Amino acid sequence: MKIKLLVSRCGPAGAFAPGDEIDVGEAEAKRMFEAQPPQAVPVREARLATEVAAKKGK
Repeated sequence: MKIKLLVSRCGPAGAFAPGDEIDVGEAEAKRMFEAQPPQAVPVREARLATEVAAKKGK
């Protein structure tokens, strides 16, 4: 699961700063969301704009 860190974190996988987006397991993500204060938030996938404006021709 992709998460966005609210606090710094370091370990064998590297060092990460607040705002970094990393992948973690579902159980670890849940623990981080429920921590007080929360340590991370879920990353929502960006939606691409598929609608295109067009001029009406006469």
